[in-house]
Amino acid sequence: MPDRLALIGDVHANSDALRAVLDAVYAAGIRNGVCTGDLVMRGDDPEACVTTVRRTGWPCVMGNTDRKVAMRPRRDPGHPKASRVGSRAWSTNQLSAANLEYLAALPLVVRVKFRGHVILLMHGGPDDPRDAIGAETSDKDLARLVTALGSPDCVVSGPPPRALVPPAGGCLFVNPGSIGEASDGDRRPRWGWLEAGESGLRAHLEIIPEDLATIRTPPPEAGAGGPP
Repeated sequence: MPDRLALIGDVHANSDALRAVLDAVYAAGIRNGVCTGDLVMRGDDPEACVTTVRRTGWPCVMGNTDRKVAMRPRRDPGHPKASRVGSRAWSTNQLSAANLEYLAALPLVVRVKFRGHVILLMHGGPDDPRDAIGAETSDKDLARLVTALGSPDCVVSGPPPRALVPPAGGCLFVNPGSIGEASDGDRRPRWGWLEAGESGLRAHLEIIPEDLATIRTPPPEAGAGGPP
C-alpha cells in the first residue's frame, strides 16, 4: 500500500493550475490522492477541471461552489448572469450532463483508510461546506469536532486561511491550500501530501513556483449583475 497521499482542492475551474499541480504530484511519484472540492466557479474552464478530477479516480467531496452549480437549473444563455464567465449560471451552462451529475452526487464527508489511519475528508463542515475551519477556530472547538466526527486520525478540509493545524485530541488537521484561486495576492498554486511512517502521520505543504492562480475579486454590487 502506498505510504503517501496527495491532497488537493479549491480548483475553481482553473485548468492550468490544476494541471501544474497534478504534474508535480505525479513527478513526485505519488499516484493516490483526495480532493476537498470547489472544482467549479470563478474560473473559465469548469468542464476540463471536473473531467480531470474524475479521471484521477480520487475521492472528492462537495464544495460550496460545486453545490451552487449542481443544485440549480441552467439559465437561458441569453440571460445576463449566464454570460458572465465564472458565474454560477455560466459555469452550469458549460458543464456536460455527466459532470453536473457527478457534482450533484458528491458527498459532504468521505472517510478513507491510509496505512491503517482513518482520514476524514470534507470541504468545510460535515453538514455544510461553507463552515470553514479557520484561523479563529479554537483548539477546544477542534477537539469537539474530532469527537463529533468519530475521532479520525486526520481531517483534510478546504478553504484557507489555515493551512496546517497541530494535532487536536490526537487528530491532525490539514488544509492543503488552494490550487486555482488566491485570496492574499500570492498566485502560486498550493497542494499537500500525507506521509505515513513509524511515528504516525506527517503533513507536507507544497507550492508550484508559477503565478497560475487567479486573484479572487469581490462579487459585483447589487444591480451590476447580482451574485454569481
